[in-house]
Amino acid sequence: MNEFSNCTFTGQTVRLDHGKYTDCIFQSCTIEYGGEGPITLVGCTFNQCAWKLVGAAINTIAFLRTMYSSMGEFGEQMVESTFNSIKASKRPV
Repeated sequence: MNEFSNCTFTGQTVRLDHGKYTDCIFQSCTIEYGGEGPITLVGCTFNQCAWKLVGAAINTIAFLRTMYSSMGEFGEQMVESTFNSIKASKRPV
């Protein structure tokens, strides 16, 4: 895993996959996630950044969209259940 601590990224495209970012600042960056590996974000600040899913990550979103729109009530329930699980795992502040 690539580790970055107290770094400032400005105007760059930053691929998060396989990265650990601690107390970093991202200014006017394009932030990409491809679903190829874990990431850790601790105490980071994102200012005026664009977020972009690519590769396996965007394919996963397309799969969820297809399930939700094409598989009737079952598909809708599966997607809603997935999002509810994500929401439930939010750490208390």
